[in-house]
Amino acid sequence: MKSLWGNHKGNVALEFVLMFPLFLVMTLGSIDAGLWMMMDATLERAASAAARYGLTVPAPSGETTQQAIQSLVWSDIGIWLPEQSDLTISEYVYPSYADLNLSNPCPGPTCPATAGTGGYGSIVRYTIQITRPTFTGILGIVGINSYTLSRTLVVINESDSVQ
Repeated sequence: MKSLWGNHKGNVALEFVLMFPLFLVMTLGSIDAGLWMMMDATLERAASAAARYGLTVPAPSGETTQQAIQSLVWSDIGIWLPEQSDLTISEYVYPSYADLNLSNPCPGPTCPATAGTGGYGSIVRYTIQITRPTFTGILGIVGINSYTLSRTLVVINESDSVQ
């Protein structure tokens, strides 16, 4: 027994076996968190671009403003999503800022808004939401199997007097 006590053979292998799973989880978790932050920043940029595009009101020839906004957002955020059906964009026109209640989102029974991008001077709320599975799957350990990110912007369209 005394001869085994001073024997250190295999210590490195044992330490590796004990620590490798922890380092693997930390590495994959860091990768997932970093990609999530990049996807979140891309969503922010896409939402701002969509709202800015909707401000100008005139629809491009051959498509509606909603279709143009969908294409614009998909061109930014599409690299992060497996399918276009994982992207949801809603636009609602409100009669006034007083009617705008973000805690009671449209559609709903008490919603004062109408769907669409409105016209000159309209108050429009854009909500863009994406859902996708986690990148590495490692977050499934703690019950997180997918990401759902959302952005809501409220703008007032340009008036018809703007040249």
